[in-house]
Amino acid sequence: MVRIEWLYKRDSRRVIIFFNGWGMNGQVVKHLLCKADVVMFYDYRELSFGKLPDFRAYQEIYVVAWSMGIWAAAQLIPLLQIPPVKLIAINGTERPVDDQYGIPVRIYDLTEKGMTEKGREKFVLRMLYTQEEKERPHPGFTERPLGEVCEELVRIRELSADQTQVLKWDKVYISEKDVIFPVSNQQKWWTGRCPEVQMLPGEGHCPFYRFRNWEEIIGE
Repeated sequence: MVRIEWLYKRDSRRVIIFFNGWGMNGQVVKHLLCKADVVMFYDYRELSFGKLPDFRAYQEIYVVAWSMGIWAAAQLIPLLQIPPVKLIAINGTERPVDDQYGIPVRIYDLTEKGMTEKGREKFVLRMLYTQEEKERPHPGFTERPLGEVCEELVRIRELSADQTQVLKWDKVYISEKDVIFPVSNQQKWWTGRCPEVQMLPGEGHCPFYRFRNWEEIIGE
């Protein structure tokens, strides 16, 4: 089942649902402040839910999805039966393993085969762009057990081959220096599918250090 964790819970009238990327936990966005409630979905080995939060009490629901979380959100949001005010995608597509629109199949296969502890550390450094970012501690990238994230990597490839749900996204961020999801593939996917695409200059696949809070991301 998809795991669910509250990052902020203040009984606000607004909630942000964050679909995290592959292999991650909440540490990757821990520095982001927020006035709203924020709930994180992660671990996509099985696209099913246990007990869900009660979203009926919220007047405004926002969805923010990063990387593989974009594909996961496309499959899971319809199951939540919620009316999001805005859906925002960051550095990814709804076709995560795809030569034209996602991570090329050969590259994905090589990532699977090379996912040792050392391989994971190399992958983390490729997600970041500036030297300052690379020199920071990265607990959010490496705290989950390696066997678990390897299994998730395989399951995303298997599940995404059969899942074809598409959402109507309101805004997309694409990092100019993303070397995980090829920028050209992202651009091809989102052209004609999203009314607002914003390039993030000088950013890698994980651009969260450029933001101070969640409100900046959702544009409030």
